Amino acid sequence: MIKKSALTMMVALMVLIVVVSGCTDNKNNTTNTSNNISNQTTNNTTSTPVNGDIISAEEAKAIAQKFVEEPGVTAETPTLTTVDGRQIYVVPLYQDGEVVGEIEIDAVTGENLGGAGGAP
Repeated sequence: MIKKSALTMMVALMVLIVVVSGCTDNKNNTTNTSNNISNQTTNNTTSTPVNGDIISAEEAKAIAQKFVEEPGVTAETPTLTTVDGRQIYVVPLYQDGEVVGEIEIDAVTGENLGGAGGAP
């Protein structure tokens, strides 16, 4: 008789543990998975910044000027453009009133992306 009641208590305890641990609650697991997928989708679609999230044209000009090595060449007024979904500033380089090249600056990170042209 004691063995039977001990066995019943053990089974009840195991059922209680399973219920408390959530092993039988598939609804919660589905909801969490849906939320995770939703969050991932949201994070992936917010890669295009709005203008408030980019550096200013003056900052882009100053960054570009740091990379100019040729004497007499100056970075001038940048133009904001989008290339392959990425916002960039194209900073023209002038010497003696003429365009001699350009430097592209990432409008979000401020990274120098390279450019074209050079000294005359």
